[in-house]
Amino acid sequence: MGVVLVIGAAQGNNNPLRPLAATASFSGQSQPEALDFIEIDNLIALEKAIAEADSVNQPVFVHFTADWCISCKLLERDVYPDPRVTATLNDYTLIAADVTHTDSQSRQLLEKFNLFGPPSLLFFSQGEEIRNARIQGEVTADQLLEHLESVSQWLASS
Repeated sequence: MGVVLVIGAAQGNNNPLRPLAATASFSGQSQPEALDFIEIDNLIALEKAIAEADSVNQPVFVHFTADWCISCKLLERDVYPDPRVTATLNDYTLIAADVTHTDSQSRQLLEKFNLFGPPSLLFFSQGEEIRNARIQGEVTADQLLEHLESVSQWLASS
């Protein structure tokens, strides 16, 4: 397994769960359209992205993630590519808050929202977090879809 990881890294792959992903991706099958996350790594950038979404009246989905977070990689590999999830999340401004480095910026991001670490999924509307909509930990595509439906109903009624 170590040799496979080294070969994958040499080919530029960075997912330890799929070290040969780029090599194996030429199977001729079309890949699902990837979600377009705004990548941030500090509180100021997060607040700016949320304000920009609010200016166009769009809800926000924030995924707290880290390179070392295996649960985050599972979400990115198995949940977000699900066509049903992708279709639903396209209604949101998507933000990936990278807390890979244990520095003051990452701590500030986590502390602002009283989070222990990734994965954490937060929802915002009109610039404010929908506090009871947050998810911490792994979810399946079906669980996330059910949750997104609840959030959509809340957004429609507010």
